[in-house]
Amino acid sequence: MGIFGGKNKTDKEVEPTASDVDKLAIKDPEPGLGGQFKEFLKTVISFTGDLSSLTCPAFFLNGLSLLEYGTYWGDHPTCFSAVTESNDAKERMIAVTRWFMSTLWGSYASRCTNGMTEKKPYNPILGEQFFCDMGDVKCICEQVCHHPPISAFYLEHTDKGVSLNGHCGQKSKFKGTTIKVEQVGRAVLNLKAFDNEQYLIDYPDLLIRGVLTGSCYLELSGTCTIVSNSGAKATIEFVPKPWFGGEYHRIKGQLTFNNKEYSTLSGKWSTKSYFTRTDNSAMTKELLFDAEAEPMAERVTAPIKDQKEIESHRLWGPVTEALKTKNYAVANAEKTKIEDWQRTIRKEREMKTREPFEPVLFSFTKDTEVTTAYSERTVSMLKEMVGQPLLDNGAWTYNDSLHNRL
Repeated sequence: MGIFGGKNKTDKEVEPTASDVDKLAIKDPEPGLGGQFKEFLKTVISFTGDLSSLTCPAFFLNGLSLLEYGTYWGDHPTCFSAVTESNDAKERMIAVTRWFMSTLWGSYASRCTNGMTEKKPYNPILGEQFFCDMGDVKCICEQVCHHPPISAFYLEHTDKGVSLNGHCGQKSKFKGTTIKVEQVGRAVLNLKAFDNEQYLIDYPDLLIRGVLTGSCYLELSGTCTIVSNSGAKATIEFVPKPWFGGEYHRIKGQLTFNNKEYSTLSGKWSTKSYFTRTDNSAMTKELLFDAEAEPMAERVTAPIKDQKEIESHRLWGPVTEALKTKNYAVANAEKTKIEDWQRTIRKEREMKTREPFEPVLFSFTKDTEVTTAYSERTVSMLKEMVGQPLLDNGAWTYNDSLHNRL
């Protein structure tokens, strides 16, 4: 068992110290960077605020902007569009749950395959934007807030009348030997073809394991709820691996209609998940989603030369190119240029020599100030969410969202 593998007599994880970090054997460190990584770990374990505000050295970056993570909701466009295929509300909830499961592997496991480990994304700058197409699904993202950092995202399949509005912020803290990330926000799925039927979705907590050995991976924990104004509801519990025995990435849950169960959920979110119908005598177990059956959709973006200065790939391009060749000195220098540029802009806004920031693509509506049927439907479902989800006090919505169009 490693230095941090045990618990004390109160059954709590042992809190590591700086001297413990010095004793660590870092797994496959980059040449000459083992010492720098340990110094970064010392900063992490002693930090008392939100870890997302820490400046991260280039060798621990994954080459993606956190803003791009909104695209994972469209990893499998056929699942996204299939939510409208049934005229039965219970079957539509199965399809919505299948689509939700299809988003998880890309979001939380895809960066830890083929010997790779989880690393930190770039912190998006205020106003950063990202646009792409994934098959017939288009995705639009904008960094709408910096303190706290919040990313808004929108996905649309125009022909099927399906749209998704959402936003996500993260609160991170080091606990024992794990970084726990609480995801704040919500996603709202709208099916225009079914009289604007809506689904309210919250997010799981993230447990980043293996930080202290340089071999990070993610586990999910907590409970997610998908509530529909049709009367259908899905509850999904993410079960982390226990200290002794057990398996990684398990789920369990149930689907109900008008508070009556009609299916249970089982399996693993990272590979195969299943649903078992309980509203008939057969009790048949069926495949819900197989994460290994097909690849994630390609993100098609405009050429870099045609992108605006604040679009993710153009903005972070020099940093990403340097990371690809492991030229961390250049990556750090390019990253510092962006950070210094943003500090200058913030100072100008504080001195009122620059206009205050206003999001261009998305608008925020507080739950206490709703004026549209769309927002009223969302607010009416809040009380149906399980537990104490961090749903924020309102919703960010794309200004040209499909549900608003005639």
